[in-house]
Amino acid sequence: MSKRRHSRFVRRLETEFSAAGQSYRAISSDFSCSGLFIRTNHAFPPGTILDISVHLPDGETSVLQGRVRRALKTTVVSLKNGMGVELIEKDAFYNKFMLIFTGECEEPEPKLRPIEPQPEPAKAVEPPPDSMIIACAACGVKNKVRVERLPQGPKCGKCGAPLPAD
Repeated sequence: MSKRRHSRFVRRLETEFSAAGQSYRAISSDFSCSGLFIRTNHAFPPGTILDISVHLPDGETSVLQGRVRRALKTTVVSLKNGMGVELIEKDAFYNKFMLIFTGECEEPEPKLRPIEPQPEPAKAVEPPPDSMIIACAACGVKNKVRVERLPQGPKCGKCGAPLPAD
């Protein structure tokens, strides 16, 4: 039994693909609604985003975007060199092409997740100030006094007069 979500069919179509400033021509095959295989000796590593143009049989060119899911490069003749590509973006031409061959590819309804309520962020509790600004009654100079020094009877830094411990 196949693990694939969509049925596939083999059709050899001319394709151009590019990523990271490099462009190549190849043959695409093994098409499905969600992906395709690009036969090439110039495979990009998995995770690479590709811009793809597929020349469809009706003369249209489908412009796609895909992510490389697997890359195969081997000297074994019986295996196909290339990349398995998951399609991220498809155009109407590709959907029409797939509909003709598979009867599928109508865009599925997006599955909506229920929105979970987010807890309200805790309000920051401001720590008590570790110092205060007290104006001298005698000369008017503002003095910064540490709170723990208030019981000791602080004095003005300029004139030496006692500061009020309000």
